[in-house]
Amino acid sequence: MNKRPPAKKPQAKIQTVKKQIPVKKIAPDRIEELVKKHLGNIGEAENAFKSVSALLEKHKTKYPELEQYIEHVSASDRSIQILEDIKDPRRAHYIFKILLTGVEPAYQVAHPGEKDHTNVDRAAWIFDFEVALAKAIAQLTLSRRAIGMASEITVKGELLPP
Repeated sequence: MNKRPPAKKPQAKIQTVKKQIPVKKIAPDRIEELVKKHLGNIGEAENAFKSVSALLEKHKTKYPELEQYIEHVSASDRSIQILEDIKDPRRAHYIFKILLTGVEPAYQVAHPGEKDHTNVDRAAWIFDFEVALAKAIAQLTLSRRAIGMASEITVKGELLPP
């Protein structure tokens, strides 16, 4: 009798898996990205100065007397000085300046009576400028009212209550 060998169970196929080595994607040139970032920051600083200069010019048209409050404007060194009060004998003033130290803009503000400037961010620099400009315009408005009241008193010949 021919004995057959017992049937073998079929073995599962063993698959040889090739280990995949992750290929690093080549990142965009990091240096070019940084150059764009720095140039963008400088562009923002230039735009901030142009924006506040345009705002100043707009209000000088409406309030020509505002020129008395503007001590200095320089586009080349991105600085503006505004007097706190034209009647102030100390001639205290605000200084708004954007310095470029290398390629990093530094937004600087010196308030009246301060010898040193404070570094602030772009938004705070613009806000402080707007506040200083608004104060000057408010003083001009009060002066106009006082002049108007004085001429009214002269015309009517009587003293008006404050």
